Amino acid sequence: MRRPTAFLHARFALLWERAAPVLILPFAALGLYLALAAYGVFDQLGDPWRLICLVSALGTSIAWVRWQAPQMRWPIEAEIERRIEDDSGLTDRPFEALRDTPAVGDSQMWTVHTDRMKARLIRARARRPKAAWARLDPYGLRVGLIVMLVTGGFLAGDLLGLRLSDAFAPRLLTGGGQDAMVDVWIEPPAYTGRPTQFLLDRREAESPEGSVLVVRIAGINRAPRILGAPAQTETLSDGVHLIRIQPEASGEITIRAGALREHITLSLIEDAPPRLTFAAEPEGDAQGRLGLEYVAEDDYGLETVALEYALAPDADSIMPEDGYEIYVFSPGELSEANANGVRTANLDMSRSKFAGQRVVIRLAGVDGAGQRGISGEMSFTLPQRIFLDPLARAVAAERQRFLQVQAPYAPMPERADLKSGFLDDQPARRLDRAPREIQRLALALNAASDAPTHYFDDAIVWMGLRTALNEVRRAREHTDLSHMEADLWDIALRAELGSLADAEAALQAAERALSDALARGADPIELSALFDAFEQAMANYVQLLARQAAEAGRFASGGGGQGGMDSDFLQELLDALREAAELGDSAGSRRALAQLAELLRNMQVQLGGGAGQGFGGGAGGGESAMAQALREALEELSNAITDQRELMEDTFNAEQSAREGEQDGSGEPSLQDLADPQSDLADMLDGQEPAMSGGEGAEEMESALNGARDAMENASRALRQGQGQQALAYQDEALSQLRSASRAAAQAIERELADNREDEGRDPLGRGGAREGDATLPSEAERQRARDILEELRRRAAERNRPQEELDYIDRLLERF
Repeated sequence: MRRPTAFLHARFALLWERAAPVLILPFAALGLYLALAAYGVFDQLGDPWRLICLVSALGTSIAWVRWQAPQMRWPIEAEIERRIEDDSGLTDRPFEALRDTPAVGDSQMWTVHTDRMKARLIRARARRPKAAWARLDPYGLRVGLIVMLVTGGFLAGDLLGLRLSDAFAPRLLTGGGQDAMVDVWIEPPAYTGRPTQFLLDRREAESPEGSVLVVRIAGINRAPRILGAPAQTETLSDGVHLIRIQPEASGEITIRAGALREHITLSLIEDAPPRLTFAAEPEGDAQGRLGLEYVAEDDYGLETVALEYALAPDADSIMPEDGYEIYVFSPGELSEANANGVRTANLDMSRSKFAGQRVVIRLAGVDGAGQRGISGEMSFTLPQRIFLDPLARAVAAERQRFLQVQAPYAPMPERADLKSGFLDDQPARRLDRAPREIQRLALALNAASDAPTHYFDDAIVWMGLRTALNEVRRAREHTDLSHMEADLWDIALRAELGSLADAEAALQAAERALSDALARGADPIELSALFDAFEQAMANYVQLLARQAAEAGRFASGGGGQGGMDSDFLQELLDALREAAELGDSAGSRRALAQLAELLRNMQVQLGGGAGQGFGGGAGGGESAMAQALREALEELSNAITDQRELMEDTFNAEQSAREGEQDGSGEPSLQDLADPQSDLADMLDGQEPAMSGGEGAEEMESALNGARDAMENASRALRQGQGQQALAYQDEALSQLRSASRAAAQAIERELADNREDEGRDPLGRGGAREGDATLPSEAERQRARDILEELRRRAAERNRPQEELDYIDRLLERF
């Protein structure tokens, strides 16, 4: 009887005892190599020392195994049986007894003998292997190796796995890294508006979701390894690597290269979706414009806001998610929130196919991270444009029916059929295949235009109707009429407003483009061009509006009546808008632009003898002689400030050239050459008398002019004597006095205009008084103060001998404004 378990244990014990002499040296070499790796020796030395150690360990192990392997024998069954008998203390060889057979038949004595041997084998056991290594390692060096491995693993800590993997990595391992230079910073997403965050003396920070962790390492010869987040590594030059890491969750990011170890802990700030709610019931007007008050909040601001609307469903039906029409707010329609967080928007919904119908609306916003937020729904009637002219109203109604058409054209017959009349795609018969609504549109257009042209007040309306009729009759498919909606709308506007329709459309387009440019912070060149376009569109609109009012006999009884509108005041407001935009007040400019455009749309011009006749033509009839004189004085002072500043720049350059000895042959004027222009500028002020004799502020203006004249004369004398620094000081004093005179004149103009408005009981736009929430523009004095600041910044920027930090700060201010 055999015991399989005892046989297995005995076989293993014999195999281990015989293999120990073969494996002892490979195990020792491997342990020593792992100990060196755990202690970071290879991180410091790198290749080729790592490869030398590895090849030495492998070569020695292979040579030892080849020498010892022939002496190792695989245990045979007899040896296993002897091992079990020896370990169990059995001396009578029970395994052989069970295999023996009696010489003469079976006897009772033989049976008793075999039963006794079986009983002994039942208690037989194989003991553990003998201490084979103790015989081979009498000094216990293996214990020291184990202690080295345990200690190295404890000291390596979380780097143990990285060090062991590098020890056997199939690539070159560069040592060093302890002297590498590491720069770490965090780049938040651009939409958050947060600045770059530099981690100088710390390795933990909070940053918004979507931030990029950037690490620049100089002084290593191989790309580092990054654990904890996806990363992209770029080699900038030899030994310089740039790593861009995109963390997906909060946690620790490990960067290692040789002995270099960097642990960076990031806590990502969650970016919540946008939150939108209606702040009030929507309001509509007769022009089809929808006024909204809403609250739109987001952690870092919204990228887009849209109005989603659809026909109000029945009580038992549910609105499908894809059944909404979308109106995306333009940048100019995204207003700033007021103190209560409420924003306003005026949307032109007059051309919507649901205009005049009950709809369900909601607001949707998308932030910079692409997250979408939706407000609650609200039901109301979408506003539509009210047409008073019968023909315009009829064309608008047919256009509205056309927008509801969804049925396709009927297909052509597969075969030629004399009875059907469709032998081929005959243009005259295409209308028979059209949906019923389009056939009705053709009948309506034919009925509206079925009259000689002299029966129409505007021949363009008749031509538009006939052209639209021919296009409807000859269309093969619904896609051929994709432009019909716009054509019918233009015809309706032309019938309602005449030539004013084109001017109104141009004014709205110019306003929208200018508002969008102000919202996105366009450069001054683009803003100037858009202001010019808006000014021209406004001039055309007012001119046509005035012509229609004159033709209709709507004349004002006086030049400044309550219902009138002085175009010079409009020009003054537009100039103020332009200047406010140049000074950086884009939010206020947008609000005032929207209010001006709304005023132009709603005003009723009544012509009178005192109204101005155009834009940019100087003072209007409503401006007093005192105000005109003050304005002329202010313009002359502005020119004098410009001339004095240029002289000051020339003086500075001449002084610098004189110091450096480069005056001869340079072509630049000398200090003495600038004396005469400076004297001429002082003489020009001699003829300047205060525009208001005895008025409020006259004494201040006269004193400032005298001070400026004296400073200019002193500067001229200093220039003749070649004293550049003293001349610059006098010129600076002259500039200061000129600015004081300009401020006094601007304040006087403001007071004079205010007195005139109080006398007339209205503001410059002909309104009875200011309303709460009206946009306010800077006063003349405030704008003059802003101009003075800009002039002073430009003067100081020209003085390049100032500290570099101050010059950089001034350049940033000038770039902003």
